[in-house]
Amino acid sequence: MKSIRIIVALLMLIICLPSFAGWIDKEGNPVPDTESRKSIGEFGANLLLTDKENETFQRWNTTSVGVNLSTTDKIKRNDFISAFIIFSGCSVNKEGNCNLVVKFRVVQPDGSIYAELPTQEAWVNKPAPGKFLQMSAGYIKIRIEDDEPLGVYQVFADITDQNSGNVISLSSKFEVLE
Repeated sequence: MKSIRIIVALLMLIICLPSFAGWIDKEGNPVPDTESRKSIGEFGANLLLTDKENETFQRWNTTSVGVNLSTTDKIKRNDFISAFIIFSGCSVNKEGNCNLVVKFRVVQPDGSIYAELPTQEAWVNKPAPGKFLQMSAGYIKIRIEDDEPLGVYQVFADITDQNSGNVISLSSKFEVLE
């Protein structure tokens, strides 16, 4: 009987603990959603644009307390920019796996569609990272060529948690210079 009371007490303690939802800073304070970083409950996603793809992979795959990733909002014509999703808190299925997909769209400075890509894997049938951050398996690489307009492009990413049905829509801009 004593062990049942202890279990019930522990369950009540867990139920009463505050849940940690959304993005937090290094001190544990909540940070507001932005166009490129949003959350729904514990599920959060961030759209990251970088012109240093190889460095991003290397830093992400190096064991450390934190990861300092290089982002950019400007590139020169014919240079590459890559768009990744950083996420946490995805719902799990009965096997304990996440099932996240992402659909990317890129819009030109005049508002017309530059590229609309098919839905791709962000993190499908892979173990849930829990409250840890994870980089998406799928990403896009963009190169604005000589015959394409200069100016501000916008990347849109719709991340769908297929286990919960939650969708997070993100966007981020980058400028293409001569």
